[in-house]
Amino acid sequence: MAIKTALSHFDGFFAVHLTEPPLPHADVLDYPDDRAWPFEFSYADAKFAAGEREFLGIEVLDTSNITDYWLAELDKLDLPRVDVPEAGLTDASIADVLRWARETFPSRYSSATA
Repeated sequence: MAIKTALSHFDGFFAVHLTEPPLPHADVLDYPDDRAWPFEFSYADAKFAAGEREFLGIEVLDTSNITDYWLAELDKLDLPRVDVPEAGLTDASIADVLRWARETFPSRYSSATA
């Protein structure tokens, strides 16, 4: 079952936030492993403090950082499938949403790289 999302974008910034179940009031930004990802992953604060990672969304400060390498790495993670009506995407991976964002909301500071 795919989860509904809410999108944010401005001047190359892009974010996908899960809207089901309703977002808790606090979240924490971190990476899923020890690498310095070009994306910030949002997790539920209370569960993160307890050592769990409940994925709530992902933020990209500059869409030119969405490269094919990082999309392939993102596809390896166990992230929920999402519906993004604005993009015409149903039951899509988070990586698919970022591929769409890279083409739809290019950064004004630099062009997206493949």
